[in-house]
Amino acid sequence: MLCDIIISHKPIAKSPRASHIEFMSSRVSNPSPTGPATTPASGARRPRAAATAGAAEPADRASLDDRLGFWLRLAQMAAFDAFNQAMAPLGLTPGRLGALLLIEASPTAHQATLAEALRVKPPNMAVMLAGLEQDGLIRRVEDPANRRANVLRLTPAGRALLRRAREREAALEAQLAAGMDGKERAAMIAALRRIAEGR
Repeated sequence: MLCDIIISHKPIAKSPRASHIEFMSSRVSNPSPTGPATTPASGARRPRAAATAGAAEPADRASLDDRLGFWLRLAQMAAFDAFNQAMAPLGLTPGRLGALLLIEASPTAHQATLAEALRVKPPNMAVMLAGLEQDGLIRRVEDPANRRANVLRLTPAGRALLRRAREREAALEAQLAAGMDGKERAAMIAALRRIAEGR
């Protein structure tokens, strides 16, 4: 630690060679007023040359305009930004909201079925559900058809949060589909689904 470092103020004896080097250095750095100007040491900083080049022009994006993957990425970024602005105050991520919606719609929802539907790895799904359970939004109930398994249920707090989220979600969906009519929106969903399902 810094407080453990002791700096000695005892003067250190200099060798004749060190004194000679120090003397020569002082002559270079402090030239005689009447003598010629000396060249700065190689390590000394030199003033930067004034920038002559103008501001860099933005990259031409024309070569990417017909790239589906490029526009999917930009659309995903825009959708995530809009989602975070709407849902972050409620403590919801896309995965958490998706899980709550599926649990509400599926009375027999299990952890494995949710992971498959949301395309989330089982260990990650377990962590997400544990967080929702800790927040008091869901609870586990013994499955009557299989007592070795549990089904997931929304708690009253989970239902209340989902009601608030639905209002924001409706506004978010309208924002994302702004400028599209019903047919265009349906066509976009169909196209995105085909890409997601690989067919």
